[in-house]
Amino acid sequence: MNLKSQNPEFDTDFFSALNHTLRRQALLSLLERGPLCVCHLTERLGASQPTISRQMAILREKGLVGSFRKGQWIYYDLARELPGWARAILDTLRETRPDIQNQSLHFAQNLCPGQDPPHLLFLCTQNACRSQIAFGWARALGGARVEVRSAGTHPHPEGVNPLAVSVMHARGIDLSGQSSTPVDASLLQWANLVVTVCGEADESCPVLPPGVQKEHWPIPDPDRIHGSSREIFLAFARTCDDIETRVRDLLKRLGIEILDTTLPSPATN
Repeated sequence: MNLKSQNPEFDTDFFSALNHTLRRQALLSLLERGPLCVCHLTERLGASQPTISRQMAILREKGLVGSFRKGQWIYYDLARELPGWARAILDTLRETRPDIQNQSLHFAQNLCPGQDPPHLLFLCTQNACRSQIAFGWARALGGARVEVRSAGTHPHPEGVNPLAVSVMHARGIDLSGQSSTPVDASLLQWANLVVTVCGEADESCPVLPPGVQKEHWPIPDPDRIHGSSREIFLAFARTCDDIETRVRDLLKRLGIEILDTTLPSPATN
């Protein structure tokens, strides 16, 4: 690998950062899960916020990281101009350095002080079934601790699938007032995390604004099941249960207490 660049001063700054524990760990964290705010880096690196802020200011001054404001918080990410050879070295360090192994950071596991609840956008093609079910579960289980919306890349003109309404009603969650909503720039700007729940939506998902993360759940469409009425209904019920499990896991990773004491058990016959 040729480690020479056109800017020897940059080389010195980069290798100096790698030899500084906190700066190295910050760069590796941004490589793995950026963009991140100071609160996320504080949790991951185990240092105080003033210390992290000071080190990030140094990295930004040296041109190793960039920053942008989202609300009242500053988020950091690796500089777009970071050379490929520098990223390759960070990739190697991420795999081999013991000080950063087993340090997986869940997205927004702890909210920054005073930060609004996380904004979740569930996205599928028609916004008629899977994204609506995910919306219902997240709203029921997360309560006021999370803001939830759903949308579709090609919304269904007739709205929510009646079978989706039915299986959710059996679990005490009402989707009857929902409509199929088209995804647009304002929704993407509103979101902190976009969850695509079908392959088509994942492939056609618009470019997300800076700081908005995306997660994909490959959930089969129960509306494409062929069989008896009972078999189709059971497919919707299985999808409902699958999405419930995924939403519970997501809320746990977000550090959101689940509020489900009043939800009834679905009928088994």
